[in-house]
Amino acid sequence: MHGDTATPELSKLLETRFCDAEDADGHESLLKKYSEQFLEAFDLREKALLFSALSEENRLKILSLLTLREMCVCELTAALDMTQPNLTYHVKKLENVGLVKPDKQGKWVYYSLTEGDDLHQTLRECISSASVPGDNDG
Repeated sequence: MHGDTATPELSKLLETRFCDAEDADGHESLLKKYSEQFLEAFDLREKALLFSALSEENRLKILSLLTLREMCVCELTAALDMTQPNLTYHVKKLENVGLVKPDKQGKWVYYSLTEGDDLHQTLRECISSASVPGDNDG
């Protein structure tokens, strides 16, 4: 009912609703303690950075193009009508959270999607599953 990852203590505590607890102060204290322990396992700070990186439309456009193939900075700037400094700023945000990786080849830098964990894979699938305009015949 409370998920497979809840600690036994938290699961037991959640069997009683906060408003129905006989000792509300004690219940609150334990709820805070067990919830903090439970939430530590989720590495929410890292996920918040990831979702922050994904919250900008230009970054989603970059990721969408990179689902097609590795692309150099000049291709991405042309495709997105962006300046090189602006593109670099956005790509760096994606690189910092591990979604893209650079490959410097001489004076050119090519970017591609990283091979990552399940969350990264899910995000890539979500981005690449977007429908292409004109694909629907009906």
